[in-house]
Amino acid sequence: MKFNVRLKHLRQKNKLTQSELAEILGLKSTAISNYESERNEPSFDKLIALSKYFDVSCDYLLGVTDSYLPVGGEVLDKEIVEFFDLYKQLSDHHVREIKEYAKYLLYKQDSNSVH
Repeated sequence: MKFNVRLKHLRQKNKLTQSELAEILGLKSTAISNYESERNEPSFDKLIALSKYFDVSCDYLLGVTDSYLPVGGEVLDKEIVEFFDLYKQLSDHHVREIKEYAKYLLYKQDSNSVH
């Protein structure tokens, strides 16, 4: 996926207009429109500001990877990112349930590997 598509997706996911995002980044109101229509590209400084604002890596924004963020020197694969996106949507009660279930699965896995 190309930069302009990723930017538009992230902006819309965060319920921001192009003007609002431009203001947050200290840009002219037309700048985001120009990025999204491929009439212009951000400077390195603005690319870094976008990645920090949306909490994604520059590689993700540029389409180099489908993983949002590097973690501990490793880049999260797509399945982990998808799982995390689902996890973020859960209520506190269901988060506790999923953690307990994951602990149970680890226990079961460890029990099976002993035999």
